[in-house]
Amino acid sequence: MKLLVLLSSLILFALPLHAETPWAAAEVIRSETGRIERMLYRPDTRERAADIQARLDRMAAAAPAFGAEAVTTALADYSTSAAAGAQADTARRRQLLWAATMSTARDRALAAVLAGDAAQASDWLTIRDYARASGDTAAALAVQALGAGTMQPQAAHDAVEAELLTVAASELRLALTRARDDAAAGHMTQYAGDLGRIEGLAAYLGGNLAEHLGAEGQAALSLALTRAATDPTALDQIGALLADYTPVALSPEETLRRARLLRRFTALVWQEYGNGVRNGQITQPLEYHEARLFRDRAAIILADLVPQMADPAQAAKLVALLTAMKTGMEARSDGIEPLVNEALALIDTAFGAEVAQGGYAAAIDALPATLDELQLMAQAGDWAGADLKRLEAYSWFDPDFEQQLVPRAPSMALRLERRFWEGSASHPGLGTLIAKQQPVADEIAAIKSDLIEARTRIETPVSSLGAALQSAGIVFREGLEAVLIIAALLAAMRAEGLAAARFRRPVAAGVGLALVASFALWAAARWLFSLPTLAREAIEGWTALLAAGVLVWMVLGLAAGGGHVAAFRARLAGVTTPWTVAMLAFLVVFREGFETVLFYEALLTSSAPAPVIGGLIGGGAAALAVGWLVLASGRKLPLRLFFRVTSVLLAALSVMLVGAGIRGLQTAALIGATPVAWFPDHDWLQLWFGLYPLAEPLAAQALVLVVLTLPWLLRRRAGAAAALTAKRG
Repeated sequence: MKLLVLLSSLILFALPLHAETPWAAAEVIRSETGRIERMLYRPDTRERAADIQARLDRMAAAAPAFGAEAVTTALADYSTSAAAGAQADTARRRQLLWAATMSTARDRALAAVLAGDAAQASDWLTIRDYARASGDTAAALAVQALGAGTMQPQAAHDAVEAELLTVAASELRLALTRARDDAAAGHMTQYAGDLGRIEGLAAYLGGNLAEHLGAEGQAALSLALTRAATDPTALDQIGALLADYTPVALSPEETLRRARLLRRFTALVWQEYGNGVRNGQITQPLEYHEARLFRDRAAIILADLVPQMADPAQAAKLVALLTAMKTGMEARSDGIEPLVNEALALIDTAFGAEVAQGGYAAAIDALPATLDELQLMAQAGDWAGADLKRLEAYSWFDPDFEQQLVPRAPSMALRLERRFWEGSASHPGLGTLIAKQQPVADEIAAIKSDLIEARTRIETPVSSLGAALQSAGIVFREGLEAVLIIAALLAAMRAEGLAAARFRRPVAAGVGLALVASFALWAAARWLFSLPTLAREAIEGWTALLAAGVLVWMVLGLAAGGGHVAAFRARLAGVTTPWTVAMLAFLVVFREGFETVLFYEALLTSSAPAPVIGGLIGGGAAALAVGWLVLASGRKLPLRLFFRVTSVLLAALSVMLVGAGIRGLQTAALIGATPVAWFPDHDWLQLWFGLYPLAEPLAAQALVLVVLTLPWLLRRRAGAAAALTAKRG
C-alpha cells in the first residue's frame, strides 16, 4: 500500500505544479475533486490522507491561474472538509467550488466578448456546464460569428449570457430532482452534493434569479436551503419558489425548437420501453435504461417550457403525465403507452401542429446530447451501449443533418459521416474507437466542432444563384451515373445493329417507375411509417449491388463473341432483353432517388422554388447532354474502338456501383469497415467514383475487375495460341 501511495505521489508531482491556463486549471479541479470524493469512501488510513493532501496541493497550485478570490476561498473551504474526511460536507463543498470556478469563467468570457476577443472568449467558455437535453451551441456560434466579424460584441455577449443562464437554470431544476431522489433513497452524501449544487447554481444565477424572486423570495430561498440540510421536505418550498423561473424569455422559434425536442423524447419513451419491458420483466436492459433517460430529458425540457405555456392547466397535466411515466417505469408496469399517447396529444395541442415536424431543428440539439451520452457510456466501460448510442447519434446526423449539408458542402458531409463509422487509417472514427475500446472524447469533441461549422454552412442564407448551382449540382452528381449507364448500353446496342428503338420504352418505363417509387417511398416514410436511417442505407446498398450484378452480367454478355459479328449479335440479343434493360434503368435511378428527394426537400426549406427548379432543369440537362455525347460517339467512332470505349466505361461504372453498394451496407451496420493507409483518401474519389480507402469495398471492386477482365485475358490467350498453331501449320 505504501508503495502505491509513493507511486501516486511521484506521478502527481511529476506533473506541472502550475497549470499554464485557467482551462487546464479547471480540469485539475474537476478531476481531482472527483477522485478525492471517491477516496473518501475508502477506510481512513495514513496513506489515504497523504494521497488526498497531495491532490489538494496540486489543486492549490493550479488555482492562481484564475486570479479570482472566489475560487481561492471556495478551494480553501473544500480543502478543510476533504482533509478532515467529512464525506457529506466535502460533496457539498465540491459543488460550491465548481460553481465558483464556472462563475469566474463566465465573467471572464463575457468580458472577452465585449472586448471583441473571440479566441479568449472561446477558451474561457470551455469551463461551463453544457445543456444535457438540448446540446445548445448558440454561445459557440455567437463567438464564432464575433471572430468572423459578422456579429457585434454586444449582440454576441447577450447570446452567450442567455445560453449560460438558461443552462444553469435547467441544471438547477435537475439538481432539485436529484436531491429529492437521493433523499428518498437515503443517499445522504449524494444528497449533500445535490444541495451544494443547488446552492452554487443559485449563486451563479445571481442577480437574474434575485430579480425574479424579489427580496422576500430570495430570503425565503436562503432559509429553505438552510433547512434542507436537515429536512428534505424543504425541497418542496425550493421547488415552489423556482417553479415559474426562467432566466431568459424564449423566442417563439426557441420555444418551438424545444417543444419539438419535448415531443421527440416523449415519443421515444414508449419506443424504448416497449422494446425493453414485457409483462413486468426487463427483457432488454439497455432499452429500459434509455426509456428512463428519454423521460428525464423530456422532464428537463418541459421545465424550461412551463413558464412559456399559455395554459397553466396544460402545463400541470404534462408534468403529471411525465411523473406518472417515471413511477410506472420504475414499477415496470404495462400502462406507459397510454400515458405517452396522452402526453403527445397534449403537446400537439399546446404548441401547435408544427411541433410534430422534427428534422434538422431537433437534430441540432439531440445529436450533441446523444454524443455526450455515448462518451459517458464509453467512460463507464459500457462499450456495447456506446456502440448502440453511436448508431443513434448517426440516425440524427443522417438524414436530418446530412440532407441539409450535402447540397451546400458535400465533401464536409462525407467527412462527417465517416467520423461516425471507421474514420481513416490515420484518424480512427467512433466505430473503430469503440470496437477497439479506446477513448472517444477527442473524436466526439472534433465531431461537435465540425457540427458547429456545418450549422454555419447550413444556416448561412443562400442567394438565388447559389440555390440554383446547388440544385444543379445535386441532380448532376446523383443522375450522371444512371445517365452514363443507360446511354452507354443503348449506344452499344445501336452500334451493333440491334433495334435500339425497342428498348426506349423499357428504359422510359424503368426510369419512370423508379421516380414514382422514390417519391412514394418518401411520402410513405413521411406520413405512413418511420424509415430508420440504417434501413434506408441498407436499401441503397442492396439496390446498388443488385444493379451492379445486372450490369456486370450484361457487360460480360456484350464482351462475349470474340469480335465475330454474328456470334456477338446472338449473345447480345440473349442478355439485353427489354426486361433486363428496364430493370437496370429502374435500379440505377431508384438507388439514389429517395435520397435525392430528401436533398431537394431540404434545399426548398431555405430557398425560393424558382432557382431550385431552374437548377434542377439545368443540372438535368447537363447530365443528359453527357449521355447524348456517349450516344453520338457511336456514330463517329469505328465499331471496334467504340465497343472498347463503351466496355471500359460500363466496367468502370460496375466497379463504382459495387463500391457504393458495399459502402451502403457498411453505413447500415451490416458489414464491417477496415480503413487502409495505402489507398488515396480524397473526397472527390469517393463522391464521384465510389472509391473508398476501405478494405471491403476495394476487395469487392477488385473481384469485379477480375470477373470482367478474366474472359478477355482468356480470349487473348486462346487467340494467341490459335495464331501460333496456324503459323506452325
